[in-house]
Amino acid sequence: MFDFDASIIVHIAALLYVVGFMIREQLVLRLVILAGSMCYLAYYYFAMNPPLWDAMAWTTITSLANSYIIVQLILDRTTWNMSPEMRDLYSVFDTMSPGEFRRLVAAASWETGVGTTEITREGAQVNDLYYVTEGPIKITKQNSSFELPGKSFIGEVAFFLDTKASATVELGETAKFLRWNKAELEKLQQKDPGIRAALHNILNKDMAAKVAQSMGDAAIA
Repeated sequence: MFDFDASIIVHIAALLYVVGFMIREQLVLRLVILAGSMCYLAYYYFAMNPPLWDAMAWTTITSLANSYIIVQLILDRTTWNMSPEMRDLYSVFDTMSPGEFRRLVAAASWETGVGTTEITREGAQVNDLYYVTEGPIKITKQNSSFELPGKSFIGEVAFFLDTKASATVELGETAKFLRWNKAELEKLQQKDPGIRAALHNILNKDMAAKVAQSMGDAAIA
């Protein structure tokens, strides 16, 4: 009758660890290491008499910590638990990973306009960056005005260049928007360079769209 050699389990576990540490992709690496840890647990229990309870306890603790990070990595890459509103908003920030997007939105406050809300005044200091999900938005610059329906950033020029507001912006009473404190957003970008790169790319596109809109309005006028 075949006599199973339990030492094979520890060799498989060690091999999985070696393979795992050679993988650069974080999620795959951690999954392989987790499989190796499960093999070590099996070895400590079945091959030892009595089982190595202390070793099993610490292997279980490290496996749980590894599993927690695995879940975080999966959440960072998926949108499955986003609400329809968040999915719609993510379409604007789709150059970010879902995890980066969640961290960015978590740093913002969701607000609704009360009457006509002036959020920037031309020539005044700007302390916040805004994203208006629902307008209307009225932009006035040097006595020239135009309107946007929504889905637009406000205060991005001042955010980029650390200057005063280049225009006066008023939101209608039905407007909904996100507000980021400029100082807090800078801290977030310093902690997460991926958010910085993606956000700057998104803001560049938004500014280009605004320039095209204002030039088109001027041509019509």
